[in-house]
Amino acid sequence: MRINEALTKLEGITKQLEKNDLPLEEALRLFEQGITLATKIKTDLDHAKLHINKVIENAEGVFVLEKFDLS
Repeated sequence: MRINEALTKLEGITKQLEKNDLPLEEALRLFEQGITLATKIKTDLDHAKLHINKVIENAEGVFVLEKFDLS
């Protein structure tokens, strides 16, 4: 599942839980699904963060890749 799909599904789960009209068992099931999705999203984003580079042009007009500092 792609990050965008997981985020959309997580948003849907959040909206369902915010309604406060679910039986406890259903709310717990949705909560567990939400935690699983949130964990997957975080893992995928952390992985992507490790691969982010930026392209810069040096003084000689040559483009080079440089690690992007996210801090």
